[in-house]
Amino acid sequence: MIINSLWAENVLKYSLLHILDIPPRGLIAVIGDNESGKSSIGESICFALFGRTFSLAPADLGKIIRWGESRCSIKLELTTPDGQRYQIARFLDERGNHGASISRSSESPMVRGVAEVEAALKDIVGFGYTELIESFYLAQREITTPHPHSSAVKAMAGVTSMEKVIANCLEEADRAGELAVETASELAEIQSRIEALALQEGHLESLQARQEERESDLLVDRRRIAELEDSAAKDEGMLGRLHEVAPGWLAVEPTAPFAAWQAQQARLEGLLADLAPHCGERVATARTFSALADFAADTRERLNAFEGLSRRAGAYREQLERLLGAPAAGELKPGEQSFAARKEQAAQEAAAASSSRGTNRLLIVLCLLLGIGSWALVGLVGLAPDSQPAQKLSDWLSGLGADWEAQLRPWLILAASAFTLLFLAFMGHGIGLRSRLKQLAHAREALAGEEESAIRDARDLAALHQMPLSEALGLLGLLPDESIAAHAADYAQGLGGALVDVQEAEGRRDAFGQTVAALEGGIAKVKAAALSEADELQHRIAGSEGEIARLEEAIREEQARVRRHLELGAIAGNLESRVQDLRRRVEVRELAADLLKGAIHYISQRFNTEVRNLAAESLPKFTNGRYEHLLIDENLNVKAFSNEKRNFMDLDEISSGTQRQIMLAVRLALSQKLVNSVIQGPQMLYLDEPFAFFDETRTASALAVLPQVSGDFTQIWVTSQTFPPQSRFDLYIHCNAVDSTSPLVKRGK
Repeated sequence: MIINSLWAENVLKYSLLHILDIPPRGLIAVIGDNESGKSSIGESICFALFGRTFSLAPADLGKIIRWGESRCSIKLELTTPDGQRYQIARFLDERGNHGASISRSSESPMVRGVAEVEAALKDIVGFGYTELIESFYLAQREITTPHPHSSAVKAMAGVTSMEKVIANCLEEADRAGELAVETASELAEIQSRIEALALQEGHLESLQARQEERESDLLVDRRRIAELEDSAAKDEGMLGRLHEVAPGWLAVEPTAPFAAWQAQQARLEGLLADLAPHCGERVATARTFSALADFAADTRERLNAFEGLSRRAGAYREQLERLLGAPAAGELKPGEQSFAARKEQAAQEAAAASSSRGTNRLLIVLCLLLGIGSWALVGLVGLAPDSQPAQKLSDWLSGLGADWEAQLRPWLILAASAFTLLFLAFMGHGIGLRSRLKQLAHAREALAGEEESAIRDARDLAALHQMPLSEALGLLGLLPDESIAAHAADYAQGLGGALVDVQEAEGRRDAFGQTVAALEGGIAKVKAAALSEADELQHRIAGSEGEIARLEEAIREEQARVRRHLELGAIAGNLESRVQDLRRRVEVRELAADLLKGAIHYISQRFNTEVRNLAAESLPKFTNGRYEHLLIDENLNVKAFSNEKRNFMDLDEISSGTQRQIMLAVRLALSQKLVNSVIQGPQMLYLDEPFAFFDETRTASALAVLPQVSGDFTQIWVTSQTFPPQSRFDLYIHCNAVDSTSPLVKRGK
């Protein structure tokens, strides 16, 4: 870090302080008598950088404000080793208000606030206030050996962080040790509480197994009760079905129509279907159910036989309806002729016969008349020639010619005979026509009767299932279809007898009633047994539930004990792990502290060696070659190697002036070490009265050596009341004890 300029107002002695264009390289002399303000310049630099000074404690910071003023301000411009220029500005008033900022040249502040500026500045310049005071700023004090345990020396040696780590490790080890003792005590208490629980291994599992067993039994019993109650409910339903169906069947009389038999049979079949799953395989009901099923099968066979007759009668009825011309009967089959067609045909035949009879009558009359006339003419001509009519006829014929009479007579006889024969023939044909008309009349009457019978039969057959079964069999036995009539007779004598015969039907009803009663008794017995078993199971369930409740309570208590045991075990495990961990932490931290102490010892030795080597470079220059080597122990105690005595000498064996020369070389070596480890670039030095106890020769010699000590210390400030005449500086700052304004600044020649 190189200072470029300093501007202050009302800071310490100065009401106004301007030092501009400070050269980055060379010696800067700050000259003046006591109380002239030389130290104020150095302390102003400290205040500008870090907000504090060497001579004032933080609580006395208000004394930086010039006497009689209410506030002060300061600006310092510097250049960092990387070539960046920054300006630090501060102000302070009498109320303690303190402000600070950092900015780049001609830019707005990049950081504001006292703490923020302090943190940012250390990153910018590479060191803090302590390092400045211990290395780059020697403020009005004797040049002595720095304390080996000072924070600056530790920072220079690079062991500050390590010592903090050692302190932290030892502090943590103490805390961990105390915690380990406390935790071990807690662990002992937890273990005693675990032992007090006296938990029996497997007891909870045994209780749970017994509970599961009882719950399983309870579930089985409840399912069994549900099954029994369901079975009883179904038995009750079956009894209801029996009470619903059986009376209807017992009420069926032999006079009942087939539809009634069929309906009751369907109800019986439905009843059997409902009863089969429950009664068919039960010992108490299997036999009676089988008997009822046999009864139903027998009745079904008898009804099916009548159903066959009914189907035949139905086919016959459909035939009659087709012959009668019913609209829904469909078309006539080949070979069938409807009554209407037959009646039409009979009417046509009667009309034709009647017409032929009329014509035949006309021909009979005509032939009769012609025959009579012909025979009359023959009689007149042959038998009464003298009669008047004969005479007239003769006269007329004579007019026709003499031969006509002889010729006409045979023809007249032939004609008369022919007409006579025709008359007789037409008379015979007329008698035949009259007989045909009578036959046709009888046929029409028969056809009408047949049609009426067909209408009646079709109507009766349509109601076949609704008429009493005996009447239905009588109807079928009287049908013109002989096959139907024969089957009806066979059915009445065979399978149908049990249905229409009163005595036989009564016996079947009695047998049915007995079977139903036996089945009801069996179902009721099974139902009663199921309900009885269900009651017994309910009592057993009540006992099981009580036992399960007791087991649940015992399980809850045991689970609570197990949970508590687990919790305490987990706590004990954690505590045991924590004890081990804490003890391990103590061991690790003590080991770490020992290792770090060894590392610090090594680093300190190496640091002392480096400082000794650095001091050895400048020591001959400060002592005119009389002393070239130093021996620095880990406490920074210094011995110098005397070329004259050829041995290391304690400082108290050396003159005070030489001691200060040696100490100046050591302090500059420490500064160089800080530059090498942290800054690594050009750095300023501020030496406030470093030669206060030097004679003029030693002062001149030291001033000549200072620029040659290191290439890193390019800007070196030196304050003194006077300097040897032969001294040369690059900048002179002359302070005046009387004047409070900015001192006189001159460039060196």
